[in-house]
Amino acid sequence: MPASQFYTRFTQWILSYRLPKQGASLLYAIGGTIFVGFLIMMVTGILLTQFYHPSPEEAYRSLQQMQQIPLVAFLRSIHHFTAQGILAMLLLHVVRVFITGAYKRPRQITWWIGLALLFIMMMGAYFTGTVLRWDVSGADALAHYQEALHIFGPLGDVLTNVLPGSSPMLIRLYSFHIALFPVLLIALMIAHFCLVHFFNLSPTPTEPWSAAEAAPPDQMKVGFSEHLWAIVRFSLLYYGPLILIACFVRAPLLDAPSGEHGPLKPPWPFLWMYGFENVWGIQVIIYLGAVFFGLLALVPLLDRSNDRAFKARRGILASGGVFCLLLVGLTLYGWLIPAQEHKGHHHEEEHHNGVVESLKPATTDTTLDTHPEMLSHSHDP
Repeated sequence: MPASQFYTRFTQWILSYRLPKQGASLLYAIGGTIFVGFLIMMVTGILLTQFYHPSPEEAYRSLQQMQQIPLVAFLRSIHHFTAQGILAMLLLHVVRVFITGAYKRPRQITWWIGLALLFIMMMGAYFTGTVLRWDVSGADALAHYQEALHIFGPLGDVLTNVLPGSSPMLIRLYSFHIALFPVLLIALMIAHFCLVHFFNLSPTPTEPWSAAEAAPPDQMKVGFSEHLWAIVRFSLLYYGPLILIACFVRAPLLDAPSGEHGPLKPPWPFLWMYGFENVWGIQVIIYLGAVFFGLLALVPLLDRSNDRAFKARRGILASGGVFCLLLVGLTLYGWLIPAQEHKGHHHEEEHHNGVVESLKPATTDTTLDTHPEMLSHSHDP
């Protein structure tokens, strides 16, 4: 098929696509807004790779040098704050889909692919991005990763650096962050968008046809261009302030890691686990993550009726409300309690020797001693 003919058919397929009235609302533009944020992350990430050195000996120094170049520091701040915004928007999107019952038949697979996107973005891309900061918080996150994987025995050891000849964990996670996870996310996004296009938007709980698989044809009153404009408006309203914040607030960069594990708290998406971790140790994170995503995956199987009306779904909505309140309460608790040294950091010291040894060159190099001004941004907010 000639390229011009393909382009014509593609544009007709897109522009002739019709959606129900909610397609023009900002609440139903969240998915597209997340995609815009992903594009921002891709562009800024590609630019930042030109300055970042993923070796354990040079990573922290390269970040300090990036902080000295205003434009690069600005790009890093955009990358950081957009990552926070995407994750917050993903969680909001899950809540919206749950409340409106958009996970019901025939959209169960769409829901599960969305959960896979959330899992990879939060437990994969966001987590590895935290490690790549390679300050005390990044090293602590890596120690958590290695310690938690011990629960899987020999399989977990393959994913750490305890085996002879293993590559440095920082380089390994860097390759995951810039290659593996983006490829997985792009593939899942394509599948997700194709399913959304095929099934169209789910009827809302307040409509007379809330139990139908799709809105009646005469209710498809919104063109794709209107939906696209809603995404553009929401993206400007959402990412505009984040970029403005990036103009004045630099992305965090704490002290250089030393190999010692002091009391630290995890990033905000994982704060709800913090109280459990202080009691039962680091490996409880694996169980909590499995419970979190497992319960979300069960939603379409637990709520199998076709009706999306609120009155027909009181039980599942009440359960979801309790679940959300519990997560918010645990997050606030993790934020308010004093930081503690996490149980498990020292119970098998040999698993951390590789991390400790790789950290030492970054904190003892004479370049830092002779250029103390390079340390001036190690406590940026």
